[in-house]
Amino acid sequence: MEIEIKIRLASEDETARLEAALGTPMLAAEDQENVFFDGKHRELIGNKLVFRIRVIQKSGKDPIAVVALKGNAVLIDGIATVEEEEELIDVDLARRIIDNPDLIVEAASSHKLLRKIVDRVPCPDGYSHMGRFRNIRHKYKWLDYTVEIDRTLYPHGTAYEAEIESTDPELAKARLSSLMKEHSIPFGNSQRNKFENMLMGTVL
Repeated sequence: MEIEIKIRLASEDETARLEAALGTPMLAAEDQENVFFDGKHRELIGNKLVFRIRVIQKSGKDPIAVVALKGNAVLIDGIATVEEEEELIDVDLARRIIDNPDLIVEAASSHKLLRKIVDRVPCPDGYSHMGRFRNIRHKYKWLDYTVEIDRTLYPHGTAYEAEIESTDPELAKARLSSLMKEHSIPFGNSQRNKFENMLMGTVL
């Protein structure tokens, strides 16, 4: 189970101000391509499951790709919980699947998590894209946390968000909120996760 806080920022200016307020050098920058898949009849989303392939370009490193299966996502008062499994996948194979979702079943023969996805919810008529977006992520070490600052680029607009994964999300949220109030940075709770914003054409 992944638990994290999600704080919404309104603009690039406020996001840059938060990064400066953290007062620490950036740990890493990632350029993420996120592509979502489902069966032709939306079998996975019907079972509250989300299937994503992410290709990540890290600063000065070769790209990597990750398959993710998420389920039972809940977001209340800026605190998100989700059941999540992830597994690396060969980058070239990931890109071929992105270009042609019909390769998913074949690729599942040699990839554990893809096999679990294919077996858990059969999609007899095959797979198709649900949508995609690009996310620029900056990571910072602050107090005892890794703070992730996201600029998520959708066709309909850009969303700005700060995330912290923590086993004590209320404390993490209180500390980050205090920092932002100290620096007069307006903020609010994220109302939808990135997947929901993609589907609904929002940046909430």
